[in-house]
Amino acid sequence: MRSSNTNVQLFLTVFLLCFMNLGYNAQILGLYEDEICRKGDGKTPNSICRNIERCPVAKEGLKKNIIPQLCSFNGSIPIVCCPPEKNTNNQITTTTKKPSINPVLKSYSATEMCSEYSELIYHRIKDPILISDQENYLKVKDCYDAITLITNGTDAKPKEFPHMALLGYSEKPDINSWACGGSLISKRFVLTAAHCEKLGSKNEPRFASWARLGELDYLSETDEARPKDYRIVQRIIHPNYKSTSSYHDIALFRLERDVDFSAFVRPICLNTDNTLRPPAIIATGWGKTDVASLQSSHLLKVRINTISAEECDKSFLYLVNRNEKLAQGIVDNLMVCAGNPEGGNDTCGGDSGGPIQIKHNRYTCMYSQIGITSFAGQFCGEKDSPAVYTRVSNYISWIESIVWPKM
Repeated sequence: MRSSNTNVQLFLTVFLLCFMNLGYNAQILGLYEDEICRKGDGKTPNSICRNIERCPVAKEGLKKNIIPQLCSFNGSIPIVCCPPEKNTNNQITTTTKKPSINPVLKSYSATEMCSEYSELIYHRIKDPILISDQENYLKVKDCYDAITLITNGTDAKPKEFPHMALLGYSEKPDINSWACGGSLISKRFVLTAAHCEKLGSKNEPRFASWARLGELDYLSETDEARPKDYRIVQRIIHPNYKSTSSYHDIALFRLERDVDFSAFVRPICLNTDNTLRPPAIIATGWGKTDVASLQSSHLLKVRINTISAEECDKSFLYLVNRNEKLAQGIVDNLMVCAGNPEGGNDTCGGDSGGPIQIKHNRYTCMYSQIGITSFAGQFCGEKDSPAVYTRVSNYISWIESIVWPKM
């Protein structure tokens, strides 16, 4: 029996040979697995981007030198635009007609979605004073409006950071499996670091399988939290990320079902201004409070000063593998660097993937995410040992195309 991996390699080889021999030069759509690549005409279903091993139509077509439209690559495996598998007679069909113009899928902007999510802080009650034939309602805030200045790391409050996500790495949600953080950015997606895709050894990796939302202290049941667990069904890693490098450390995790929004669970806004350089940020996570300690079961918040890329770069000259991990040094457009000069407040192990944020300048009780916790300095909380965060604003177009496509 031929193994699945062998089949993948076989079809990959056939695909690449056809690609080269037939002079195939169609544009790559730049779409990711399970996204719509061609809408149906009302009588037939949509075509979906799929791993070629999951697309029988494409595999059959390759045998006849029919080249499928390419969506993207997952490593070396082609993701192809896969037509519906069966017609009304329940028979396998093959699409031979190539569209003359590739579909252009537009997306809603992060700014538009931020405005929409800002309304989630309110619930509506009937106005007890106004009496008319029409029902009149009042908008009442249901959120925790945090104090801007946090001088020391401290426990977060209920409803204060409703976008926070805990990531679990076991078959079932378990208190011993929580390892990375993330931020809810839509009804179906969590934003996190690419290196949080999997933990453990190369031979026995443990993949992120669960996202817990609405949590405050995962060892407490009396903390005014409303946690719910959502299975992660897809991990979309930025195409330029490499595990041997520190750049483009960003990923999107798709959840199995839509999130139930509430005062305890609500998306964060994303900063879209790549020129914004705030003097300080607020970091949140369930990570360690110092190098030697255990992870905190209670969500913590801390204010950290930002520093320039030039100053930050000097702090990583000690890296033995610097030419591999930081070949270009600290790149300001791609990274945010933060660490208080005298040490103290910092992110640490277990905070990876979680957000750094500032208070939103327009919407009350809302935050704007500036970065994603990527990697720490030599020691957590030590003098001249800043941490580095992926700058979210540099990846807005990539995020928008996946999270908020216009159908």
